[in-house]
Amino acid sequence: MLLVRTGCFVWVFAAMAAAGTLPACAQYPGHVDEEKQQSGTHLRATAVLEYTGELGKIKESRLVPIVVWDGAQYQPGGLYLAQPAPLAVLSGTQYELESAGKPKGFFNIKDAEDLAGLWIGVGSFEAPAAPKPKAPPAKLGHTYEVKDVDPDKPHFAHRPADEQSKSEAGASSPSRTQNAPPVDPDRPTLHPRAGGDSDSAASGSTSNSPPDVDPDRPTFHRRSNASGEIATSGPPIDPDRPRLGYIAPVDQSKLDKPDALFGLPPDMNQIAGISDDRTGDTISWAYSWANPDDQNKMKAALETIAEQAIAPPPAPAATGKAGITRTSNAVRRKNQPASSPPPTLAGEDFRAYSLSFGGGATMVLSAHSTDTPAKYVTIVAQPDFYGKPKVLLKQVTTDAGLDGIPRLRLIDAVDTEGNGNADLVFELRGQTYRQFAIYRVAGGTATQEFVTQPTAN
Repeated sequence: MLLVRTGCFVWVFAAMAAAGTLPACAQYPGHVDEEKQQSGTHLRATAVLEYTGELGKIKESRLVPIVVWDGAQYQPGGLYLAQPAPLAVLSGTQYELESAGKPKGFFNIKDAEDLAGLWIGVGSFEAPAAPKPKAPPAKLGHTYEVKDVDPDKPHFAHRPADEQSKSEAGASSPSRTQNAPPVDPDRPTLHPRAGGDSDSAASGSTSNSPPDVDPDRPTFHRRSNASGEIATSGPPIDPDRPRLGYIAPVDQSKLDKPDALFGLPPDMNQIAGISDDRTGDTISWAYSWANPDDQNKMKAALETIAEQAIAPPPAPAATGKAGITRTSNAVRRKNQPASSPPPTLAGEDFRAYSLSFGGGATMVLSAHSTDTPAKYVTIVAQPDFYGKPKVLLKQVTTDAGLDGIPRLRLIDAVDTEGNGNADLVFELRGQTYRQFAIYRVAGGTATQEFVTQPTAN
């Protein structure tokens, strides 16, 4: 994976972190060697691409930065190294889009916009590279077909006629070629310079001609000025230096970005994206069930738990005139309310992950009821020793209480630290605001490790 362009920020942050203070704005330290950067601070950004249409044919899109892992702790993706735009949405940054760890393409940021305190990246989708076709098997120089030959019978080897003819032709060549020693393939040779005198090059005379130019040697590049002429002075511009730009304060209605997505349309899709300054292998986090029946049983068990969570509370027992509960069987049967059918679940989203290499199943079920006001439930569970789901996290809310208890909407399982273990990334959507949070599943619990600042819907 690629691929945050962070060469100009890494050693400044590492030095200030060692001193115990973090600057509000880092200074430009100059060009940083990309090879040396591998052993420095590890930066890994996690974001969510929100779009309408299909992934290959996106109509409108925006990339919302969530978090930046600096090698030691999480940093807010929308604030980290904002000069003025945050590092996570700088122009030229590339995110690899993933679905359960499987690459689905890239998103290249072209511009960053500040929408009432919410930084977004605006760019374009890039399809993954097509797999290279397999090279055809190498053809042998000669094919021999032997029929009815005893493999244990001794026989003499022979050369084909075409090879023998070549050998005879070589024998008739001049004697100087016959007596010449074999050519060493590693012997240094002289090559004529492009555009030079071929006769002098052939004779080996190089006294008046410069040596060949090494294409890998360091060179100075000249840039053109405004008039189109080549500048004759001035140092080359470091492509990794921070760019300062002015963005006029505009609101969403005035932002002239035809490919930028605004609001929360009902047909909006979400996919996680990772941008790393180091390359690494991708891992699939999808859990492989040994038996499809086990998946169906676990899903049915979680549906039962979800139905019980959003079911209306039972009616209170009938009481007498003095407030004493009637306990006789006849009275209890007479005053017992009829059992209501379980609520109907809609919008079910069931996923199972293996959050570590060789780990067990971690299941997430999200659904809502069909009654009014609607109730929303999200459950995170793992199978116990007896194969029954053990609930690690359960959150229930209603339309009327979304601002107090937001709705948990699963984005995906993402390796936010680049350590080979995945976390669960959720969107916390309220009535008037929303946030993004990272939950870590370990030790039989699901703990919230990071949450972004609330932003208006």
